[in-house]
Amino acid sequence: MKIIYSLLAALFIVAITAIAQDQPSTNDIITKMKTDLNLSDDQVSNITQIIDRYAMASNDLQKSIEDGTMNPSAIDSQRQQIKAAEEQGMAQYLRSDQLTEWRQIEGQMDQQNGKDNGDSSAGADEYSNLPKNTPSQ
Repeated sequence: MKIIYSLLAALFIVAITAIAQDQPSTNDIITKMKTDLNLSDDQVSNITQIIDRYAMASNDLQKSIEDGTMNPSAIDSQRQQIKAAEEQGMAQYLRSDQLTEWRQIEGQMDQQNGKDNGDSSAGADEYSNLPKNTPSQ
């Protein structure tokens, strides 16, 4: 039983690492937001700080996962907390229409990175009000 648990934990870590490596850079995110949301210079400045904090927290979490200091059962909860803090920060500086558009963009990026496949990874049900593209069989 311990061997199965160890194998599952190792596979989970490999999957998380692969997902993290597909993440766009902070500059890519800011550029996309500035263009797609028509952000003012003040908004860009404030949002950049939030994105930087989110990226640092996500990187710290990833390191904890990789070095085994993070309890596997706490990973999803930790990711949700980090994401909620980012969302709260964004809401301070984006108009409601910009925030709605950003949520849609994030949902699309998550789909492209394979996060919207119904598994328990972060963001899988975060924007449950967005339509899901499910492959038909």
